[in-house]
Amino acid sequence: MKRRLFGFVGLVSLAILGVTASYAQDRTLRAAAGDKWLISAEAGGVNHVEGAVGIVRLNGKSGRLLKGDSVEVGDRVSTDSSGKAEILLNPGSYLRLAGNSAFEFKTTSLEDLQLKLDRGSAIFEVFATNDFRVVVNAPKSSVNIIESGVYRIDVLEDGTSRLEVWKGKAEVGGMTVKGGKVAIAANGPVAVAKFDRDEKDGFELWSKDRAKDLAKATDQLKNRELRTALMRSFLGGGWNVYDSFGLWIYNAQFGRYCFLPFGYGWSSPYGFGFGSSIWWYQLPPVVFYPPTGGGGAGAGTGGGGGTTGRRLPPERQPIERGGDKERSRPPFAEIQGGPATGRKFGGGFEGGYERGGNGGGFDGGPRYNPSPVYVPAPKMEPAGSPGPTREVIPVTVKGKPDNE
Repeated sequence: MKRRLFGFVGLVSLAILGVTASYAQDRTLRAAAGDKWLISAEAGGVNHVEGAVGIVRLNGKSGRLLKGDSVEVGDRVSTDSSGKAEILLNPGSYLRLAGNSAFEFKTTSLEDLQLKLDRGSAIFEVFATNDFRVVVNAPKSSVNIIESGVYRIDVLEDGTSRLEVWKGKAEVGGMTVKGGKVAIAANGPVAVAKFDRDEKDGFELWSKDRAKDLAKATDQLKNRELRTALMRSFLGGGWNVYDSFGLWIYNAQFGRYCFLPFGYGWSSPYGFGFGSSIWWYQLPPVVFYPPTGGGGAGAGTGGGGGTTGRRLPPERQPIERGGDKERSRPPFAEIQGGPATGRKFGGGFEGGYERGGNGGGFDGGPRYNPSPVYVPAPKMEPAGSPGPTREVIPVTVKGKPDNE
C-alpha cells in the first residue's frame, strides 16, 4: 500500500514538474510548433542560461530558471557559483548575471526601468537616454544609467557597490561617472578613479562574446517571411515605434531572441554592427505614425496603427500644423536624432519620410549610430534590395569601435 502511495505521489510530482517546465518555455514551444517568429517589446525574457540558476516567483513558487522563461516584476533570480544568465531588458538592452548573484525587477517600462541587484555582479549592455534611464538599486546606493553603453556593477559583501563604466555615462550618489571610470558607493561620499579597460576577467569576456554573437544573429533576421509576422503583430496591437527603441524577435532556428532596431545603421553598445533594422522590411507608412488613441489594437492613426493601449505622453503627441499632423518624436530618435543631426522631422523622422511613389520607403532616414563609435559611411543599396536604390548621407561619429 505504501509503495503504491509513494508511486502515486511520485507520478503527481513528475506531472507537476512537467507542466511547470512546459509553461516556463511556452514561447519556445510555440516557436517549435510553427511560430517561426515571435515578436515582443517587453522586458523580462530569459535569453540564455548556464549552470544552476533559480527563481522565486512573487507568488512564492520557486524552481529552476530556464531559457525561454519570463521574469516578472517581483520575481527574484539567483545564481550559484557556476551559474550565469542573460535577461532581456527593454529591446536592445541586456542584463547579464554572474555567479553567486541575485536580482529582481522593480519596474519594466521603457520610461522607468528599475531593478534591484541584491548581491554579486551584473553587466548591463543598454540603450538609454536622459529621458529613458535604467536604474539599478543596490543595498547602499542607486545607479542611474543615462547613456547607451556597457556597465558593470558589483555588490560587495558589506553592501557597498562598485560601478565600472566601460562605455557611456551614469550617475551615482550625485556624481557623474563616465567611460573608463570606477566608482565606489556606500552611504557616504562616492570615490571615483580610473580603471584599466584592457584588463577583462572571464565574466566580462563572456558578456562581450554574447554581444558579438547576438549582433550577428540580428543580421540573420533578413527574411521576407518576417515582414508578414511584423505586420500581423502590429495590427494586433503588439507594438509600435513609440513604445521602445526596437523589437525583440525570437528566431526559432537559433532558439534565441534578437534585437531588431527601429533606427538605421545601429550597432550594439559594444560596437558590433547589427546589419539589419525595421527599415529593411519596407513596412507601410501607417506603422510610423504616432498612435493617438488610448484603446487597444487598431487604435492608431489611419485605422490600422497598432498600439499597446498606452497614450503618448504630452511631449510626443502630434501637433496640428497646416491641416496635417507633424510626426511625434519616437524614442529611438532620442538616441540617434537630436540637434546633432541638424535635421528636423518635417514629414516624419530625420531625413524625411517620403510619402509618395515608393510604397512607404524611407528616403535617407536617420544615419546616427546610438553608441559613440565610428560608423563607416554606408554604400548604395545593392540591386535587388527592397525599395528603390537611394543615396545614403554619410555621417562620421567620433570614437573608435570597441572591437578593433
